[in-house]
Amino acid sequence: MPDFYIDGQSLGNQQKTLPRQARVAVAFKEKPNSAFHLHWEDIGDRTNNEAEYYALIKALNMIQAKWPELAVAATRKSVDPIRIYSDSLLIVNQVKGVYEATDTRLRQLCDNARALMKKLGSVKLDWVPREENYAGQWIEERWKGGKVEVVKDGQPAEVVAKA
Repeated sequence: MPDFYIDGQSLGNQQKTLPRQARVAVAFKEKPNSAFHLHWEDIGDRTNNEAEYYALIKALNMIQAKWPELAVAATRKSVDPIRIYSDSLLIVNQVKGVYEATDTRLRQLCDNARALMKKLGSVKLDWVPREENYAGQWIEERWKGGKVEVVKDGQPAEVVAKA
């Protein structure tokens, strides 16, 4: 199973200008020697932390669509989890329960991400430094990941956990 790298960005977030312009990116390789698949989309007026959650939920929805058998396979102990890497320590620690999500909107997004992860069963979220996050490299136009196939998705990321 591939590893996923996620990132969200909100232009205007630091200056508190409205509307902000947020986007997300999800990068993964199907096989070790293949090109990265990079999905990205504009998600409108969102904070930076919201954009980070939208990127996570985008990746989880992609995993659910592409590998629906993952939840069944997760019941076997020999299955390696899909790993999702983010450079947002806040998001990683909120999803893991180390930090509490006190903001109402972030708490909703966190709950949605947790529900999707639980449904998938074999997905782990881990922190990586910014320079090791391929999705972050693409968002900042500093791509170092080699060959890449870029796909711009048309609709904003789905944020509702599907039953």
